[in-house]
Amino acid sequence: MAEKGSDLTYDFCCNICEDDSVSKEAMFFCQQCSKGLCDDCFGLHRQFYKKHVAYGREAMDKWPVFTKSLDDLKFCEQHSDHLIEMFCEDHRKLCCSMCHFHNHRHCGKLLLIKEKFQAVHDAGALINISSSISDVQQKLVTAIDETREYLKKLQDSYDIACVEIKALRQKINDILDELERNTIRDLDTLLHTRKQSLQSDTDTCLKAINSLKKIGDAINNIEKGQKDISFIAYQKGFEMSSEAENLLKELAVNKSPSVAFNKNPCIEHTLSDLSTLGSIECVEKQSYKNENFILECKTQFLQDIRITSDKTIGDIRGICELSCGDILIVDKRNKRVKLLDIQYKVVAHADLIGSPMDMCTISPTEVAVTFDESKTNMIVQILNVKDSQIYTGRKVDFKHKCHGIAYFKNTLFITSLTALYQYTLDGQLVKKIYEDPSIGDTVFKCAVSPDGSRLYVTNFTYDRLLTLTMDGTVLSSLEDPALADLRGVNVSETGQLLVCGRRSHKVVQVDGEGGVVTLASNKDGLNRPGCVHYSARTGKLIVGHASDTILVINTK
Repeated sequence: MAEKGSDLTYDFCCNICEDDSVSKEAMFFCQQCSKGLCDDCFGLHRQFYKKHVAYGREAMDKWPVFTKSLDDLKFCEQHSDHLIEMFCEDHRKLCCSMCHFHNHRHCGKLLLIKEKFQAVHDAGALINISSSISDVQQKLVTAIDETREYLKKLQDSYDIACVEIKALRQKINDILDELERNTIRDLDTLLHTRKQSLQSDTDTCLKAINSLKKIGDAINNIEKGQKDISFIAYQKGFEMSSEAENLLKELAVNKSPSVAFNKNPCIEHTLSDLSTLGSIECVEKQSYKNENFILECKTQFLQDIRITSDKTIGDIRGICELSCGDILIVDKRNKRVKLLDIQYKVVAHADLIGSPMDMCTISPTEVAVTFDESKTNMIVQILNVKDSQIYTGRKVDFKHKCHGIAYFKNTLFITSLTALYQYTLDGQLVKKIYEDPSIGDTVFKCAVSPDGSRLYVTNFTYDRLLTLTMDGTVLSSLEDPALADLRGVNVSETGQLLVCGRRSHKVVQVDGEGGVVTLASNKDGLNRPGCVHYSARTGKLIVGHASDTILVINTK
């Protein structure tokens, strides 16, 4: 059952609304009219037909359709005109006389339904199957949510691929007209194919949910004395649950939600010999299980991000990547945010209400920013990016300082320099997760693991990196000379844990055993790094520091 506008269907629809092509759930049934009625139509029906008796869902045994659904349980699915009379222990199947004759004549363990019911009843299995049906229904609903999330990621990756295609297209001449059409055609074809596949998964889940809903409702409304029908319903529920579990396993195995555009490195030299700009394929992002994979830094460069209106040398304190591939950075000293394209060139900027201290992405086009000054340090500012422009959105007020910020599944994690809090996106407090009021700056910045099971907090005062559970339990505390003047912390979507040591002038990766590996230092041009971001999509490591540049490192 679902509300209007959803993809789910109702088990009993309002017949009055159906005449107007509107799908609404029937909450009452009038025997005289032989019609199902929603809440609105029931009120009108009661006014016009005062002597009619309409039965609500608490008396569904008076609904003819419901009674028929119970009767249908008695009949064999393969031989619809034959009653189910037996149960084959060898094959774990319900059987009618025709099933017995054709398929189970040689089976050694055939029991009458009444005999089998007693064993199931004594074991309390009928109650257990109702619980199992509810559980598998919830799993199927979760699978649908995940599939819709994959569809969204598929569309996001499609948008990114289009941006990359067009960025490459600008560098070459008119011969790319035909190549671009061919490549976009391949991309659209794959997108259409993957959408059909994922939509098919959703439709299959919806069908399974509806079937489980009906059998679950039937089980819950079977009277105690109906032994035959109880066992039949149990066995059918068991089979449906098993099929649904197998479906969930198949869905988990077959997910491949992303597409990627692979640039041909020789394209500018061999345009006349090519038929497309690059290959289009489905790719799985690197698994979270690869969190211990150490990034290998290869080529690197310092990219200038200064604009003419900057009043002083920059100090980058936050970096975010949008779904389109653009990068946002916040400059504390110049009190502004800058938008960089996929070539890391500044294409737009916006002045802020204070000196920004941290930033996180909260949607494909939105970021949340915290501030340093006393007038603004209890505010989180939302910024929107549209058509390569930055727009100031709403402000969310808090009752404590807001310094570090991270986001996970519609939840904000905010540090106050002595505590870590969890909030909803509209600023409603969920809970205080962790606190260390012994001295200032003990809870400086934070990050969340990709699966949402762990939190990471930088203790600026004691140069420690804390690993916490979601309930605030400290799992580990890491200290290392490379973490001197510990500032920014970032966990990539593929699980790499990255930290900035401002005084050590280093960016390090923390491995799975609590060791650190230096990825960049002052030898690479770093000057007091304050934030770091790793893009699993591009393989680029981006470091913000006290400079008019950012350090971009290629790890692929």
